[in-house]
Amino acid sequence: MKHTWGIIVDDVVPEPPEDRAVSPLKVVMVVHTDIVADARVRKSAQTVHKLGYDVTLIHGLPRGATERVEGCLDGIPTIGLPVPFPTTALKAERERARRARRRGFPGYRSKAEAEWVRQQNVIAGLRASRHSRPVRAILRLYRFLTALRLHYHDGREARLERRWAAIDDKDRPVRRLDWNYEVPAFSDISIALTREIWRHDPTIIHAHDAAVLEAAVNATNHLRAQGGRRRLIYDAHEFVAGAVRPNERLRRAWQQMESHYIKSVDAVITVSEPIAEALHRNYHLAVRPTVVLNAPVVTNRVEATSDVRRDCQLGPETPLIVYSGVTAPKRGVATVVDALAQLPGVHLALICVPSPTAPFAPELARRGAEMGVADRMHLLEPVEPEAVLDYLRTADLGVHPMIGGIRNHEMALPNKLFDYVFAGLPIVTSDLAEMGDFVRRTGVGEVFPHGDVDACAKALAMALTALPQYRARIAQGNLQETYSWESQEAKLASLYRVLSEG
Repeated sequence: MKHTWGIIVDDVVPEPPEDRAVSPLKVVMVVHTDIVADARVRKSAQTVHKLGYDVTLIHGLPRGATERVEGCLDGIPTIGLPVPFPTTALKAERERARRARRRGFPGYRSKAEAEWVRQQNVIAGLRASRHSRPVRAILRLYRFLTALRLHYHDGREARLERRWAAIDDKDRPVRRLDWNYEVPAFSDISIALTREIWRHDPTIIHAHDAAVLEAAVNATNHLRAQGGRRRLIYDAHEFVAGAVRPNERLRRAWQQMESHYIKSVDAVITVSEPIAEALHRNYHLAVRPTVVLNAPVVTNRVEATSDVRRDCQLGPETPLIVYSGVTAPKRGVATVVDALAQLPGVHLALICVPSPTAPFAPELARRGAEMGVADRMHLLEPVEPEAVLDYLRTADLGVHPMIGGIRNHEMALPNKLFDYVFAGLPIVTSDLAEMGDFVRRTGVGEVFPHGDVDACAKALAMALTALPQYRARIAQGNLQETYSWESQEAKLASLYRVLSEG
């Protein structure tokens, strides 16, 4: 059974073109997530395949999947593997057991047992009057001793709760941190993917994102031990040391893991110049990482079955702003929802990844209702990444209000900026370091201080007023020569050629 973009079909992996080299070098690209929504992974695989390499794409399947799924992407075999995360589950179970463990005496083994005894002690007091005076005295002594034991139990529980609260404070500094223990998911991903990687005996392994570094390094070391020249590429999709994590301890664990494994890679690719500079400086890399922007393919566009304006059921005269992407709080979409109250008659389309029912999207809908703009907000299903440009083209303006003060955000040039521009839309973004510089340098939109609702509303109003001028700059500029995926392919070709010949 095969699948293409999540749809299982009966098919066979096509043979390589006849003009392909007789014995092309084998490349395995690996990513721990599903490839349905990861356009960068698919574009990279397609580019390397066009360069004449024998590419296999290995990826993880969504949680809950239990069976291997094989498919085909433009002549590239794809293999989806379930990642059950057994080590992560075992760690959680061990922690639950540790928290529940109690000595039976002088306290009680659990809160439930103590509460049962407490209630029985009260009932015993209520029943005491039916006994003779000597028996009541014995019962009072028993109840007194039970009360003392309960008092000890309550004090012990309070002490334990304070200790666990200190342990659970993931932002407190710790002298020694074990990233293997803090994030067992790294090991789970390695268990799921490593053997499949080395089974294909690749010459080059291309690891997408930090989560698969352990699996990729383990596979590379195994293959090198078997003899022959092996090369490992690490494609850093974000600045791990400055990325948003639930707490400081997890952020440090991710950084330590990346620091440990990046020493074993032969080449590093990343998504922006500042991230390349930070990786080069922080990890003392011998060669500066190659920057391959996460840009859209502008030739051979896929035609969308609909468009954003039609799905919002709006006429061409209605001003329409669009946001396309994840709606998590760090993306700052709430700022645009609040600003919409100051823009009468303007509509906002939220193309919610992965879906309008995912976490945070319904919260934005409730916020819109509170602000009185619910009738001008439209939560839409995402389209396949290859059709995004065609889908967006009927909107008036693209917005990306990402929250600042986060190093990874300040260094990022998100793909949605290029999606908007190559769809012909002027853009309004929060004034972060890289994004703000891009907008000012190209003159394709407006910026505003992140989180500032009034400034956001002003920037959106200004951009809507000056749409013809911004569209003219987009049309007359040479943006495709620098920011399209086609302009990035030469960098990948050069890197692969060096690794193949070195």
